[in-house]
Amino acid sequence: MTEESRYPGYDVWEQHTEWDGHTKKIVGSRRTPQVANQFFTQPEVLLLQTIVSVLVNDHRLEILTFVTQHLDESAASPIGEAQRKVEVPPKKQLYRLGLAGVDAESHAMYGAGFIAAKPEQQQAILQGVSQGQTKDGQAWAGVAPADFFKQILHDTVSAYYSHPLVWSDIGYGGPAYPRGYVRVEKGLTDPWEAKANGK
Repeated sequence: MTEESRYPGYDVWEQHTEWDGHTKKIVGSRRTPQVANQFFTQPEVLLLQTIVSVLVNDHRLEILTFVTQHLDESAASPIGEAQRKVEVPPKKQLYRLGLAGVDAESHAMYGAGFIAAKPEQQQAILQGVSQGQTKDGQAWAGVAPADFFKQILHDTVSAYYSHPLVWSDIGYGGPAYPRGYVRVEKGLTDPWEAKANGK
């Protein structure tokens, strides 16, 4: 995220007293996440966290930890996937092969692992993966690079925009229940909602 915020000083968590108990518990847990490594190994967690930081261009540890935790829980879940193309491997396999592929791609392009690569090199690697333009064909034998990129981008963005710090960044006022949003006309906001540029 950039240093300049459209909603300076706004913290959606200040509204948590207006939320029901269940919502407060869920959102509160996102503020202090712990990665339990249910599925990913520790090296994979560090690699995943680095990839996530490049994808969202955000380096706040509490957010990266939460997103990584979410991805780990998703991969570890026994719940099946709703839809998946026939040629795409199951998520567990997709993630494991894709992470290994990204690291192998970094070695092939820059002679070092992805975590050790420079930011602009990391971006170049992921751009190549997203377009299916990779150099280490053997590393991607079991998964199409673009399929992996599409999945990790989707999962990362979904988790990222459910974190309360990001809600504050974009001026989202948080859950509507039980208080609800009253001033829904265009250009109007409720008194407790974020005001652009502090106005």
